[in-house]
Amino acid sequence: MNKTEKDIRLIVCDIDNTIIPSGREEISERLRTDFHKAIEKGIHVMIDTGRHYTFLQKSLFEDLPMEYIGTVNGACLVKRDGTVLQKYPMSELVMNKITEQSIKNGIGLGFKFEDRIVTYANHDVFVKGYCANAYYASLVMDGCEKRDHHLTHGMPLGTFIIGTDEQVLPMIKEIPEVTFAWSSKSGYDIFPKDITKATAVEPVLQLLGITWDQVIAFGDAANDTPFITKAGIGVALGNAREDVRIHADYVADTCVNDGVAKMLEDLGIV
Repeated sequence: MNKTEKDIRLIVCDIDNTIIPSGREEISERLRTDFHKAIEKGIHVMIDTGRHYTFLQKSLFEDLPMEYIGTVNGACLVKRDGTVLQKYPMSELVMNKITEQSIKNGIGLGFKFEDRIVTYANHDVFVKGYCANAYYASLVMDGCEKRDHHLTHGMPLGTFIIGTDEQVLPMIKEIPEVTFAWSSKSGYDIFPKDITKATAVEPVLQLLGITWDQVIAFGDAANDTPFITKAGIGVALGNAREDVRIHADYVADTCVNDGVAKMLEDLGIV
């Protein structure tokens, strides 16, 4: 079905390698301009990311007057100020399985709790693979000795592991109740099969009084496919792998080449 700019009322975007390329900390001037044009037309902009709220680029808050942010792969929907609107913690059984397998296979393990990211296995491996610089590394708490953060702060909302495919594949077989989504950071996002980035969009649709048909969604990785598939217009970036592209209505130019901005312009949304 062809859509026009009159149909779209919400733009949903992943962050890393979708609107911000690796190695950068802010969106391009062209995309910033296009997002503001959309907002002026009454179109909402929502960020939906695997990142924890504390790991969001500060520039996003300076560049975008976004109201809602999906974090931790849909397991935590927050307002702009960090107020939690919805959250979906994992079970203690799954947390323990992930921890045991990470220790066994030498994998760097970081759990995303509501307040912060805490490592439960191989802290140095996790920080080296996950954190782009010393600032982000300082945000990660080393909990590998006691592994008790969940006792005072609730169960984790999400997980990221750092390891090679050879290390991770045995783990995938041992924990079938969760989804392992490859990431560009030498590791995988892990989340419950019934919680996806689309989960965080659902309450926003209700709050705005719109439907999935009025959404255009952009992503590049496997954890983006649920909202790409459900959106009225699903767009994969040109740098996305084939297993993501097959779910999209359109394939845009790459993130580095302003793929999101070009697609918004080409479709007449801005």
